[in-house]
Amino acid sequence: MKALGRLYEVFGAVGRPASVSGCPHCVEPGEEACLLSGPVSAIEAGSLARYAAKALTTWGDVPEFRYFLPRLLECAAADAFSYPDPEIVLGKLAVAGWHDWPAAERTAVTAFLHEWWHDTLHRHPSRPLADTVLCAVAATGVDLAPFLDAWAGLESDAAIAHLHDFVTGGLSGQRLTNAFWDRDAPAHAQVLAWLAGGPAARAVEAAFARESREPVLGLLADVHQALPPRS
Repeated sequence: MKALGRLYEVFGAVGRPASVSGCPHCVEPGEEACLLSGPVSAIEAGSLARYAAKALTTWGDVPEFRYFLPRLLECAAADAFSYPDPEIVLGKLAVAGWHDWPAAERTAVTAFLHEWWHDTLHRHPSRPLADTVLCAVAATGVDLAPFLDAWAGLESDAAIAHLHDFVTGGLSGQRLTNAFWDRDAPAHAQVLAWLAGGPAARAVEAAFARESREPVLGLLADVHQALPPRS
């Protein structure tokens, strides 16, 4: 990913911490040694996972989080952690107040999110699932409109298959079933409005008009039937 390289370049200016202090009841003294013994890009996912789960709560603060961020996002996008889930990792960006970081850092993070989403929409099956990626992106606090607009293009068979999976497995009435969605946040309402307000249905109808392959038409028919009634 081009955007990943840019993340490493921009956040490479963040100095390596001498140590990463944590709650003495949660983190053993010197436990961070394996995270600081070499380049941040070379940290093993299994070693970083424990920090990823505890970052900004019981282990380290924002400066350390910024130092590890490129590798954290790389591992989350590759679904390399058995725990924490990508939604948890990306949600820590909001906790860290990344919208107030320097412009170059904000731009690098935003570009990474868009490229991750673009790559997801062009691969099916994907790991993580599109449901997970969209929820993780939402957890950062960004406006989902451009991400939903990109999906509405249904430019690939993969994008259609992801939408099929999403509406048949990730939607129940007027709620998204992924447990990591904050159902009081604007993003949850934004996705539901996209699904029920017409944009998703119009995207499916446009895809119908240009499609002739029976398997893809079958997926589109299933999506159209599963979409909530237009409000």
